[in-house]
Amino acid sequence: MKNRILGILRHRLGFDRAIAASTATQLIRFVTGPITMLLYLRFLTPAEQGFIYSFAGVMGIQIFLEAGFAQSITQFTSKEFAWLRFNPHGTLTGKPAALSRLRSLFHKANRYYSAMAAVLTIALGGGGYWFFISQDSYGVPWVVPWLLISLCAGIGFLLTPFWAILEGCNRVSEVSIYRFQMTLVAFVVSAIALAMREGVWVAVWGAVANLVFGFAYLAIRWRKLCFQIMRPPGTDQVSWKKEIWGFQWRTAGTWMGRYFLESGLAPLALHLHGPAAAGQVGMTFQMVRTIGGIANTWTVIRIPAWGALAARGHFDEMNQSWKLAARRNVTFCILGLGIFLIGLAGLPWVSPHYASRFLPPSATAGLVVGWMFYSVWLVAMHYTRALRSEPYTFLHFAVGVVFLPTCLLLSPTLGQNTIPWIFAAVHVPAVAIAWAILSKIRASAPRFS
Repeated sequence: MKNRILGILRHRLGFDRAIAASTATQLIRFVTGPITMLLYLRFLTPAEQGFIYSFAGVMGIQIFLEAGFAQSITQFTSKEFAWLRFNPHGTLTGKPAALSRLRSLFHKANRYYSAMAAVLTIALGGGGYWFFISQDSYGVPWVVPWLLISLCAGIGFLLTPFWAILEGCNRVSEVSIYRFQMTLVAFVVSAIALAMREGVWVAVWGAVANLVFGFAYLAIRWRKLCFQIMRPPGTDQVSWKKEIWGFQWRTAGTWMGRYFLESGLAPLALHLHGPAAAGQVGMTFQMVRTIGGIANTWTVIRIPAWGALAARGHFDEMNQSWKLAARRNVTFCILGLGIFLIGLAGLPWVSPHYASRFLPPSATAGLVVGWMFYSVWLVAMHYTRALRSEPYTFLHFAVGVVFLPTCLLLSPTLGQNTIPWIFAAVHVPAVAIAWAILSKIRASAPRFS
């Protein structure tokens, strides 16, 4: 019976080790998330809840300094990893030229992230201070916690190239297991801090736990690989200008365009409607994005493998794998978000007080519909990224440019529930355009048919 169930998961649903590890991280958040939310309701005021979600949203501005480099590292690492393999000692062997280029890629990335870590700390600390000081704090002592969170973010930024290299070397499942463990550690630390009535300092202790655990994991599990890639490269090197930049700036533009549609939702609500509204938007969207993240696992974890297949010229195999994974991604997204919306609609009958800390179902439906459409866009984007192509940059910018001023114009008059439906409205035409672009790319060459 057990083998039969595993067989169904593996062959019919494509549920392999990498997906299991990635999904476990998302699923554990379904266990820890509601518990954390209950603790928020018990030990935080609505204003404190709003500031914590707004902290997370403002932290998202690091994508403007990250500039798409991590995604580029992963994609170009997968290209070199096509000629490499891991030996029993946890280091890479194979074509010397590929290993040299991989080291070259890491050194370029490490120099960039080392410089940007300092810039990020100052930008977050100063920029966040300017933003929050302009809002009514409702007595929440946020200054010192925010500065410490900014410092942790800057230090953690230094680790980004290591995670990108690991994922590019098709160690997605290992990185997912680390994130699963990190989620548990951060949950325990945050739960203790909440029980001790630490207020917004909960976010500080969570950031410190993530930082310490990340350094410890790399030092224990991947120490030999880290030392290997930190050695000087040989004569074969990657040209950032000729090979990477053309892909990187498009990826950076994509994530920058998404900021106000994801990370920026809670700070936007804070600015327009206050911390209580920011808490509702933040908590609701966290659930929507978590469900979407589980569904997204079916395609995103396969991008490095698809990139390796493309590097070897195995386009038919890559194409068939993508079709199957894309269908599963979108199907699970629709089912999961539908169940969440039904559950939220029934929550007022169980606990009106807890329901009041979420957006009402009529507004949540906007976020749900928007993310359902976005899931279709995502599977198209994952396909093109495996080819080291980013044709959707202009579209992300356009959606972001329309979304933000529309919210600023309409939401103060029509109320905070307008934001979710604007989120849905901008995604409907965007998905149609995104799919048309993908169809054109796939039709332009017989190998992608």
